[in-house]
Amino acid sequence: MLCSLHIENLAVIKSCDINFSPGFTALTGETGAGKSIILDGIGLLCGSRADKGLVRNGEEKAEVSGFFSNVDNAVRSLGSEAGIAAEDGELLLSRSITADGRSACRINGRQVPLSVFKELAARLVNIHGQQDNWSLLDESRHLALLDKYASDSKLLEDYREAFGLYSGKKAELHRLVKQIEKDREEQDVLSYRLSDIGSVKLKPGEEQKLLEERKLLQNAERLEKQSGFAYRALKGGDKVNAVYLLDRSITALRSLSEVTEEFDKLAERLENAKYEIEDVADTAVSLIGTFDGDPTALLTALETRLDKIERLKKKYRRDADGLIELYEDTKKRLDQLESSDGDIECFEDELKGLKRICLDKASLLTDARRKAAAELAERICSELAFLDMPNVRFTVLVEPEDDSQLGANGADAVRFMLAGSAGEEPKPLSKIASGGELSRVMLAIKSVFAEADGVDTVIFDEIDAGVSGKTARKIGIKLKNASENAQVFCVTHSAQIASLASSHLVVSKSLVDGRYSSSVREISGEERVGELSRILGGINVTDAQRKAAIDLLNADNDFE
Repeated sequence: MLCSLHIENLAVIKSCDINFSPGFTALTGETGAGKSIILDGIGLLCGSRADKGLVRNGEEKAEVSGFFSNVDNAVRSLGSEAGIAAEDGELLLSRSITADGRSACRINGRQVPLSVFKELAARLVNIHGQQDNWSLLDESRHLALLDKYASDSKLLEDYREAFGLYSGKKAELHRLVKQIEKDREEQDVLSYRLSDIGSVKLKPGEEQKLLEERKLLQNAERLEKQSGFAYRALKGGDKVNAVYLLDRSITALRSLSEVTEEFDKLAERLENAKYEIEDVADTAVSLIGTFDGDPTALLTALETRLDKIERLKKKYRRDADGLIELYEDTKKRLDQLESSDGDIECFEDELKGLKRICLDKASLLTDARRKAAAELAERICSELAFLDMPNVRFTVLVEPEDDSQLGANGADAVRFMLAGSAGEEPKPLSKIASGGELSRVMLAIKSVFAEADGVDTVIFDEIDAGVSGKTARKIGIKLKNASENAQVFCVTHSAQIASLASSHLVVSKSLVDGRYSSSVREISGEERVGELSRILGGINVTDAQRKAAIDLLNADNDFE
C-alpha cells in the first residue's frame, strides 16, 4: 500500500507531505485547489511523461516520492531482477524533473531506467481517470484477466509446455529450410564455378608446357632453317658432311694402327665424337618434326587456350595449379551440400503431430474460458445493475485468433464488450462514449477483479462524473467494498461518495508570500461535516445541508 507521498515544487505545490491509511480514502476540495496536481504527482510515480511545465515557476526542479509497504512477492521478484531489494517489503519510489526537462527515476535511492520504474510502479498503483486509458481498457490484458478469473492455470501450463515443444520444432524447421535455401544458393555458385573451370580441363604442369611450345611455334621458321642447316652440315648433306668426313678420318687412322697403337686410340676418340654429332643432328631434326601441321594454325590454337587459362587465373585470382586445386575443392564441397539437404518431410510430419497436440490442449483452454466468460459476464452485469445500469449487457467474447494462429496463451482472442441498452449490439469498452457510464463499468469490473489484477492501490479520479444521488451513493458503497481487498483513493465532488470513506483528505489553496500554494490535510469530526456540507450546498451552507451531511455519515448503507 501507499503509506506516504512527498511532493516538492510541483506546479502550485511548494512542499507537501501526505500520509495515507489503508481502506477507502476520499480526496475533496474546491475546484482549482490542486487535486489534479496530487494526481499528477502520483502519475509521475507511475511513469507518466515528465513535463517540464510541471516544475513550479522559479524553481530548478520538482520531485515526488512515494513510500510503499507490504509489497507482494511479484513486486519483490521484479525488483530483485533489477537489483533492488525490497527489505521488509518496503519500497521508496522517487521521480524528479528539472526545469530543462530532464528526468530521473530512483527506487530505494538507486537510479533505474524509466522502463524498469514504470513496470514496477504498474504493479503498485492503478490510476483510473476520465481521460486515462485504464489497464482494463487494454484488450491485450483481457485474456490474462479471464484466465485469472477462470483459475485455469494448470490447463494453461500444460498448453504452454506443448506449445514450447511445437515452437522449438517450428524454429528448428525454419532454420533448416533457411540453411537449405542458403546451401542451394551456394550450390548454384559452386556449380557454375565447377563448370567454368572444368570447361578448360586444365592438367597439372600444362601451362608451362604450353608456354614452351608457344615459344617454339613463334620461332618455327627460324628453327626449321637453322636446324636444317645444322643437320645437313653434320649428317644429312648429299656429298660432304661432318659424319662423312669423320668416317673417312677414322678409316685413315685405323689403317695406321699397325705402325703404332696410338692411331687406333685416336680413331676411337673420333668415333665417339661421330656418335655425339649424329645425336645432335637427329635431335635438331626431331625438334623441327614436333610441329604436326601448320605452325601458324597451331600457334593460333595454342594462344586461344592460354587466353582461357589466363582469364580463369584473373577471375579466381589463382595461378594454374591453384585453379586445379580450386576445382577439386569445389567438387568436394558440392558433394557435401548435395548429401546434407536434410529430411524436411520428416520434420514437417513431426511438426504436424506437435501442432495437433497443441490444438487439442488449446481447445480445452477455450472450453474453460468460455465457461468462465459466461460466469464473469453474469457477475459484472449484477454489479452494473446495483449501480443503476440494469439494462446494460456486459459480455466476454472468446473467439479464435485470425487464421487460428496458436500463440503462447492458446488460440483465443478475448475482448470485453458492452451493449448500452436492450437491442443494442455489444461494442468494445474503449468505444464507450459516456464518462459516467464508463466510470460505473470500470468500477463494476474492478469490483469483480479486485484480487485478480494484483494491484494494491487503486485511484479513481472523479468517478462520480455524470451521476448523483442514489447512484453516486451506490458507487461509494462499491468503492468501500473494493477497499477490503485494496487501498482505494477517490477524488470526488460527491458528498454521497466522500461520506463513505474511512479517511477524508481535503485540498486547499492559499496565498503565501504573494504566490498561491496548495496543501493537503486529513479532516474529521466537525471539519468533515463542514466539507461535506460545502459539497452539498451552494455559496452559503445551511443547517439543512449540515444535517444532510451528518445523515450521510451516519447512514446505514447496506441496501440493494
